Amino acid sequence: MPELAEVKLTADYVNRMVAEKTFFEVRKNPSHKGKLFDHPESFKISAVSRGKEFKLLLEHSGGTEHLLMTMGMSGYFKVTPTGEEIKHSHLMFDSEDGTTLSFVDVRRFGKWGFGDWNKLRGPDPVQEYNVFVNHIMTNLLKRDFDKPLHEVLMNQKYFNGIGNYLRAEILYRLDINPFQPARDVILSSKVKELFELCRDIPNQAYLLGGGNLYTWETPQELEIHTSIGSWTDWMKCYGNKQMCSEMDNIGRRFWFDPKWKK
Repeated sequence: MPELAEVKLTADYVNRMVAEKTFFEVRKNPSHKGKLFDHPESFKISAVSRGKEFKLLLEHSGGTEHLLMTMGMSGYFKVTPTGEEIKHSHLMFDSEDGTTLSFVDVRRFGKWGFGDWNKLRGPDPVQEYNVFVNHIMTNLLKRDFDKPLHEVLMNQKYFNGIGNYLRAEILYRLDINPFQPARDVILSSKVKELFELCRDIPNQAYLLGGGNLYTWETPQELEIHTSIGSWTDWMKCYGNKQMCSEMDNIGRRFWFDPKWKK
């Protein structure tokens, strides 16, 4: 599933590829359960992200409409000549220059609808770092934080954008028992490092061009420049055969340092 880095890169791709385009038509693959919607006769498109959330902004003479997109397990966007959309394109925006911006989703888990950011998701730990920290500290007494740290990091109410590979890399670098209650860690001397890793690790993944996970790949049109190194060298824990892994209580496989094995 695309995580914070991949969703932000998707927004970068859309903004780069359609910056000068004007759109006039919206089409939908009849096989997709999503609904087609009314749209203005002429509009511009831009994109913004917030954690795992993604929005297309449709700007026209009457204002700006916010189309909130759920990327699902494998959703991404692709610009092609109109009529040459790739397989599994489900929502398509035709531009006046003969190209089409398509939402491609092999598994069809993606959804769309007009609205604002999901109120049940927390702030973006990279773009809204201070708000992200304050939101967690304000809610620290809630039962959510009784759970093990490795499970709480997947709770999008507080850690919006942190997914399976990001939590593994964050907790490996934090070098603390990930099975202890999250509140204990947040009340310890490790709290500053934890919060900063929740900001820095997703940002490093973004600078590296994101993870080529399942059917999601970094768009070739985006040039990635970073001094961090290669993706293979950066990924220390997730999928590493020298690490331990087990299914967590939310049904996801958690990768961790063997020294914390129960």
